[in-house]
Amino acid sequence: MLAVVTQGNGTVEVTDAPRPTVVEPDDVIVKVSAAAVCGTDLHFVRHPFLPPTLTLGHEFIGTVVETGTQVHHVTEGQRVLSKMFVACGRCKPCRTANQPRCAEYRLFGGGILDGGQAEYVRVPRADFTLSELDASVSDQDALVLTDILPTAWEALVKTGFQSGATVGVVGSGPVGLLIAQLALARGAAAVHLVDLDQRRLKQAEKLGAVPVPGGEGAAERVLELTGGNGVDVAIDAVGAIPAISTALACVALGGTVGLVGVLLDGDLPVTAQNLFGRQVTIVPVTGNPYAADDNLTTMITAGRIEPGIVIDHEAPLSAAAETYQSFMARDFVKTMLRP
Repeated sequence: MLAVVTQGNGTVEVTDAPRPTVVEPDDVIVKVSAAAVCGTDLHFVRHPFLPPTLTLGHEFIGTVVETGTQVHHVTEGQRVLSKMFVACGRCKPCRTANQPRCAEYRLFGGGILDGGQAEYVRVPRADFTLSELDASVSDQDALVLTDILPTAWEALVKTGFQSGATVGVVGSGPVGLLIAQLALARGAAAVHLVDLDQRRLKQAEKLGAVPVPGGEGAAERVLELTGGNGVDVAIDAVGAIPAISTALACVALGGTVGLVGVLLDGDLPVTAQNLFGRQVTIVPVTGNPYAADDNLTTMITAGRIEPGIVIDHEAPLSAAAETYQSFMARDFVKTMLRP
């Protein structure tokens, strides 16, 4: 079968890999119908973190074609989405909706578990990991439910967002746009979205957000737009020191800064003044589809949000190498690969 792999040298290749089989009795095999490329995948492509034979991708949907003997709630022929990671479903973190803290946490395509940018994928703990998809949910909406939409939801939850709050989002990539869409759907007074890319700022404006050109002066502009007060909630959706600095500079006294982007290089630009003088709370954010997907699916089927619109490009799986290069060049917001 075709599968996407990388050696951490800045490129990917489409290789011929063995079709997966059921290994544990709670496994299923899913025939992939669509997989998305995530910004997290780019970390693995740019840095030699992974075995060169490991299939990439933690955002995928498909159809169940084989089940293990101890799979009870998933059946052959079901259209399903997979959570982006596997958890045991039995430990205290899992039972208290803190699945990212599970000792058995395994990210698809992120270490030891092959991902879904392939024709087929093995899904462990299938009864817990997979969710049946309603026919009314499009492939695009389903793909964002696997990771980035729950991450956007968690960003609002962790920062204490409430209806009527003002929000600043630094970075109008897929997660940033979804944070804006969710915040507005949940009653934000205003969402200010900062980015260097004019095309993405136009997308933000279409969603109802206030576009703010990034770079020098961005924080000052947000302060002007909020009457000098700053935003109640500021969220970094980039994972870079300048973006985090902008979020810290435009948040109000006593406000909260959420860190969604993963900072791989450098130290957080946090001062004692931010923490004590301005009483700013800083919280890291990790998405959890196990906790959020039911609420988000209801919002989708009720027509309150259209999250799949962040997917603005589609390509065959066989063209993954070229697609990754275009994604890294920011030629589109988010792409979907079709096996």
